[in-house]
Amino acid sequence: MRRLWGSLIIVVASALVFAGAAEAAFSVSYTDKGSVWLSTLNGKKKRKLAAKPKGKVKWIETAQSDNGRVIAVRRDPARIANLNSYVLWGPTGKRIVQGSLTTESGWTSYVLPLSLDLTSNGKVLVYGYQYYTYNYPVSSLEEGTSVKPVMAGYLDPINIVGEQWPTTVGNRIVASQQEIFAGVQKAGQAPYGDGFSGWFSVDGTGYDLQRTDVAANRKVAVAELDPSASDSRDPSVLLVSRISGLGGSTLAGACVLPANGDAENASISQDGKSIAWQDRRGVVVSGIPTFGGSDVCKLTRGARVISKTGAYPSIGRAKVSVRKRRQ
Repeated sequence: MRRLWGSLIIVVASALVFAGAAEAAFSVSYTDKGSVWLSTLNGKKKRKLAAKPKGKVKWIETAQSDNGRVIAVRRDPARIANLNSYVLWGPTGKRIVQGSLTTESGWTSYVLPLSLDLTSNGKVLVYGYQYYTYNYPVSSLEEGTSVKPVMAGYLDPINIVGEQWPTTVGNRIVASQQEIFAGVQKAGQAPYGDGFSGWFSVDGTGYDLQRTDVAANRKVAVAELDPSASDSRDPSVLLVSRISGLGGSTLAGACVLPANGDAENASISQDGKSIAWQDRRGVVVSGIPTFGGSDVCKLTRGARVISKTGAYPSIGRAKVSVRKRRQ
């Protein structure tokens, strides 16, 4: 079925209302064939931050804080998901701490991280989870967001049940609720509290809401939408819009990014001028849309493929080029 983008954008954009530095200053982190990389947004300079571990172990997901801290999750397929470990690096690539994506005990199956992010100061880690237990004839499923101090590597997290696919703006969490609504954590509850205010809904669009990434300047947001129907042949899409602040209404000109195949894992630069995402081409970076009114976005700077085999891009201020100290 051919998707009518105009109808989708009108419906979603109208629903995005209350429900209740320069390019060179930024870098994009991503995973590629089990390693962790940093690249300038134009792809001209790259740096391997962490090599692929030995054997079948590999780095699977990354995120950057606004101040350039980088976190990456390392998975060993021989172990269950709740034994995933992580490493945190500073803006210059200096290793700061190693920890674990700890979980609540007592469940038989764990899926995580379902989204990964750091607060703007890089001190708090958030990640989505799904727990499952089956004891005949009863099964139990819990989905939510885990929150913990990143330096407390092996401390059990605080779980916020029902808030899925978390990202952060400052120290506040933006999450998906029932894959229909987006919620914004109340300022007085951040980052560990379960108080959220409704933001927008995608009900009736034929899409489920996953991650919503918001620029640190709170002027641009991108929503990741996945077709609701299990037999749909439509790709997942990224809907970008200007917003009137975190939790505010959208402004005119919302549009769908010109992706190739499924588009996901979007990340907007802190100044709201660049956007990275993952699609069939790999990791892609472009300027934000012009927001001129077209259904498919026209970009302020053309899309550039950073890595054909890359995944999980995240824009921040980590340094790609580091001067070596003289001996």
